[in-house]
Amino acid sequence: MKCHAVVLFLSVAVLAMGTACQNKKGPGTVSGLKRVHFDFDSASIKPDMVAVLDANAKYLTKNKSLNIIVEGHCDERGTNEYNMALGDRRATTTKNYLIRQGVATDRLRVVSFGEEQPLEGGHSEASWYMNRRAEFVKQ
Repeated sequence: MKCHAVVLFLSVAVLAMGTACQNKKGPGTVSGLKRVHFDFDSASIKPDMVAVLDANAKYLTKNKSLNIIVEGHCDERGTNEYNMALGDRRATTTKNYLIRQGVATDRLRVVSFGEEQPLEGGHSEASWYMNRRAEFVKQ
């Protein structure tokens, strides 16, 4: 039973961080767009990030002169090569979602930074969560 309580506590803490961490901005991020986070070793859009991406797509369709670089980031686990590829998949998945929501393809480009630009420097699940992300930077 104790194990279930710990797992529940950690799950609630990570979900709460997901909304609170939006206040911490990466370098060059666009203030009207919120980052999206990913699960470990995944480039799939998490269900709790759909509303964030929908709001980002709405913002981008209203601000048609804004061109964006979607940056893919990873936590420190894994090799540099693997994380560069994973960051690219995360950025591409995010870009494709925005395109499906009506954002013009030519307004978006992707870049991967792998693990090279962490938002948090710690070595805990909380830090890793913050670093597994896609950021939106003005071109």
